[in-house]
Amino acid sequence: MRSTFKVLFYLERNKDKKQFAVPVMGRITVNGSIAQFSAKLSVPESLWEVSGGRAKGKSVEADRINRHLDNIRTQINKYYQAICDRESFVTAEKVKNAYLGFGDKYRLLLEAFEKFTSDLQKRVGIDRSCGIWKRYCRSINHLRSFMRKEYRVSDMPLAELEQSFIEQYHVYLKSDLGLQPTTVCGHLRCLKYVVKIAFNNGWMPRNPFALYQYTAPNPDRIFLTEEELLRMMTTPLRYKRQDYNCDMFLFSCFTGICYADMASLTYDQLEQDANGDWWISGNRQKTETKYVVKLLPYPLFLLDKYRGLAGKCYLFRMSSLDSIDDSLKHIARACGIDKQLSFHLARHTYATTICLSNGVSLETLSKMLGHKNITTTQIYAKVTYPMIAREVDMLKEKLADKFSGV
Repeated sequence: MRSTFKVLFYLERNKDKKQFAVPVMGRITVNGSIAQFSAKLSVPESLWEVSGGRAKGKSVEADRINRHLDNIRTQINKYYQAICDRESFVTAEKVKNAYLGFGDKYRLLLEAFEKFTSDLQKRVGIDRSCGIWKRYCRSINHLRSFMRKEYRVSDMPLAELEQSFIEQYHVYLKSDLGLQPTTVCGHLRCLKYVVKIAFNNGWMPRNPFALYQYTAPNPDRIFLTEEELLRMMTTPLRYKRQDYNCDMFLFSCFTGICYADMASLTYDQLEQDANGDWWISGNRQKTETKYVVKLLPYPLFLLDKYRGLAGKCYLFRMSSLDSIDDSLKHIARACGIDKQLSFHLARHTYATTICLSNGVSLETLSKMLGHKNITTTQIYAKVTYPMIAREVDMLKEKLADKFSGV
């Protein structure tokens, strides 16, 4: 429903003081709310028409006064319309503040979100990855669609946010868009972080989302078994592009290096030790944490296979992540693998099938993966049946002499 809006002018008379020229005041009324302001103008009382709220007559002075008042009215109408277009409700105080230039008090959510995302883009390749920036870009689009659907506005003042906003946004992401719990959790984190920054910058009086908590359930992390890895290594593929993307995926399976770090791998990161073994080391783009990987025979074979293809500097010329993930779906079908493959799955495969299943300790694996905390490594660490069998066999040998008589 459209709000009622009116602007009128009146004289601020002082009963205890005789005045030749009386100050003109303005009054804004919106849905019963009232805000008053000075028109920065004084008018002889004899020249004022109370019923019309303007100067009477056609004198030069009356014309000057009325043009000044009409200009104020036009500006206020403009600010009122702008607020109506972007916000869920309008008050007289908001319109007055906008006219007087106090609009900074009403910082907008999407405005703050876009500024943060723009600043984040400048840090890509320095201390932030392109994937993080893209996630915030997607979050802006989801947030904009949600506000249009639920609130019928294009933006909303930060000061008007309540916890119910993020609760409704949660429902929208989960029900209307059908996003997975982990994806929903990521978008909620983006929103909470931007609002926290806005609060810290003093753009809003409180953080309405500070107490809101949502933790997505940890899904089962899938990985390739040894048999599935062998199948990918030996199955002939129809297209050269699929063969190349498959090799990039397998390189990650045998090194644990993620897509962003693989795309930026240079020959300077290759080192050979005194025993003739080759190593790759570097800092992860995501966390700036150092990782160190000793190369197994198969990744060494792939390095020789594609040496020089990406020029003298980089080891590989990687396709886009979306392109590789799409290619992996066709590769999985060709190899008879009934799993939803993505490039990141290679990291899980390295952690579980290559390392932990073959006796590599969790601490060593954490260093090779470049994790800041070992608790992050535990997410990748899946206990497989061969691992259980091996550990129980070792236990059986140790206990054989102790309980042989039982």
